[in-house]
Amino acid sequence: MEAIQHFILEFAIVPVIGAALTGLLRYRKLVLMQRYLLLLTLLALLVEVVSRTLMYYKRPNLFLAPIDTVLEFVLLAFIYRHELRPGVISRIVPVLLLGFVLGSALTYSPRLDTRQFSPVQHFTESVLVLGFVVAYFQREITRQSFSRRLEREPMFWVSTGLLLYFLSSMFIFLSSNYILSLSTDLSRNVWAVHALLYIFLNTLYAVALWLPGQRHTIVT
Repeated sequence: MEAIQHFILEFAIVPVIGAALTGLLRYRKLVLMQRYLLLLTLLALLVEVVSRTLMYYKRPNLFLAPIDTVLEFVLLAFIYRHELRPGVISRIVPVLLLGFVLGSALTYSPRLDTRQFSPVQHFTESVLVLGFVVAYFQREITRQSFSRRLEREPMFWVSTGLLLYFLSSMFIFLSSNYILSLSTDLSRNVWAVHALLYIFLNTLYAVALWLPGQRHTIVT
């Protein structure tokens, strides 16, 4: 069991590398939404490399998690603001961004020795991103026609991955510190499950970066 857990945690970086390489190879053909997504995967890869390097040298790395969360939310907000124009979501995204970034900055602790996860920040991100995803699927349902195939649209795969990832991870984010206080082994098992969700998410990111992007006319 421990060997499987270790393999999953180590393998989690592979789909991130795959998504980043896919985006870089197709860079000239990417639309704006996909370029935001490529930047997201590149930043995620950078955080993974730094985090794993610190772990290899037995140095704390949890202080990186709040920074990674802010970068992730900012880029996802840009993606959905672009895709959902000229809807209500696109107009309130700047307010949500400002509030989330300020809240994260005010609660951030740069202590390098912390072993505590930041559940409130991650739960807030989950709720906001799920709101974006619901708005996207609601729009697609209202304008769906038999001539359109959603499986050929990059945003469908991004939104599907985010929906499954954040719905499944919300419990992990909220209970992570409590589970750690009960058992280190149990905590590792829980984060192995999270790694599986992360692998699935980045696999769908790679699919979204591989597909031809849909070019939209922006209405401001």
